[in-house]
Amino acid sequence: MKNVALLLIAFVILSASFPPPTEAIDAGRSRSKRGGGSCLASAIQDCFDSIAKGMTMSTTCCDTLREHQSCICDVIKSRLGLDINVVNTHLKACGIAEMKC
Repeated sequence: MKNVALLLIAFVILSASFPPPTEAIDAGRSRSKRGGGSCLASAIQDCFDSIAKGMTMSTTCCDTLREHQSCICDVIKSRLGLDINVVNTHLKACGIAEMKC
């Protein structure tokens, strides 16, 4: 009986000494506070390039923005010179609610 108790104590000590596994974030990804999940910011960069050039959004961009909606604010904050009103107009055309970043 003492051996079982000693093994149990040893197991608890060893399991407490190893940190829990963490999730790595790939390069090009960011952890969004808004959605709580990770997003691929590089996937929507092309869409924001077209907004900056004054072009209309393609359906592919709209689909991509809806898929990666959790990181739109991260990209908006990282890109200087983007007018949030213009961005919101384009997002509204894609069926995405107005972003308050």
